[in-house]
Amino acid sequence: MRWLSARATSLSYKPVRGLRDILSGMKLRTVVVSVLFGCGSAAPAAPATPRTPATAAVNAGPSAPVRPPYDPVTQELGPPRDYRSWVYLTSGFNMGYGPAAVEARAGGVGSYDTVFVDPAAHAEFVKTGAWPDHTMFVLEIRSSEHSGSIVTTGHFQTDILGIEAEIKDRRIAGGWGFFSFPSDDRGPTGPTKRHPETAACYECHAVNAAVENTFTQFYPTLLPVAQAHGTVRKDFVGIPPSVDEIRAEIVAGGYAAARPRIDAALAKWPDAVIGKEVSLNRLGYKLAADKHVADAIEVLADVTRRFPRSANAWDSLAEVLEGAGKLAEARDATRRGLAVIDQVPPGSRRDALGKSLRDRAARLAK
Repeated sequence: MRWLSARATSLSYKPVRGLRDILSGMKLRTVVVSVLFGCGSAAPAAPATPRTPATAAVNAGPSAPVRPPYDPVTQELGPPRDYRSWVYLTSGFNMGYGPAAVEARAGGVGSYDTVFVDPAAHAEFVKTGAWPDHTMFVLEIRSSEHSGSIVTTGHFQTDILGIEAEIKDRRIAGGWGFFSFPSDDRGPTGPTKRHPETAACYECHAVNAAVENTFTQFYPTLLPVAQAHGTVRKDFVGIPPSVDEIRAEIVAGGYAAARPRIDAALAKWPDAVIGKEVSLNRLGYKLAADKHVADAIEVLADVTRRFPRSANAWDSLAEVLEGAGKLAEARDATRRGLAVIDQVPPGSRRDALGKSLRDRAARLAK
């Protein structure tokens, strides 16, 4: 029985009838994670300035590079007025280690960070795997709310807590600068001066960034680009592999070649998502959907070894085995699933899972 996301904040089971349905009916969701540019000091208070084109960053297309309005003499950066129309890179929840996020967390409020980059810089990175001069990132930090409307679990974004920026500019010592803008509920209200080189963000990015001075490891659409171009730093400590990364490795060399990478990731990061039953189950179904059925069976069999008391793991394996015509093995997996069905808490999920197993047992008994 495969895992489906009924909402962004919850998971549920849904029976799938045979391999044909796996190949034709599978829909998956993606999860993204994020990074902050947080520095050790907040932006100084500044009076609101008129929102005029003279102080706004130009939101040009890829053919017209964006030059951040940075003055190297005053070390002042103009406010990016239209950054929300730039290229969205990622969002994260409670990852904040900058002043705004730290202050919110101390007060019992969680935060979201959302990263945007100017379109011209993004287009260049896709081509080369490197950030061009005058690249500008904007980090919008908002408080999170978990009550209201239809929400029973999960969080959503609300008020702006801070607006931060990182720019690449050869006129700056070290080539990179960090900024925190004064802001209101609409966004940045005026220019701000560059954080001094003693701010924590400089050292943090210099030590931990994956590509140049940027946390590209948390940009799920761009890290593969950097890997393909060979621009990931050699000293980068890495992040756990994703389901799609492992799937590609399995397709290229089989599960026996890819499994050690999963085990190594879990040894380093025991709570990594790749080690969760839902992730490995999804991996197996993705392989089945791609018609790599033998690999899918290997993965799902490994899931039952890792989670032997999971009725869902046994049901998933039995489903793919049945679809592949391995009926004796499917019967055994079904029997093992029924033997542990009482491990699933009472409710609709156990009812659906039990029905899937019993129906399969009846089919295979004929």
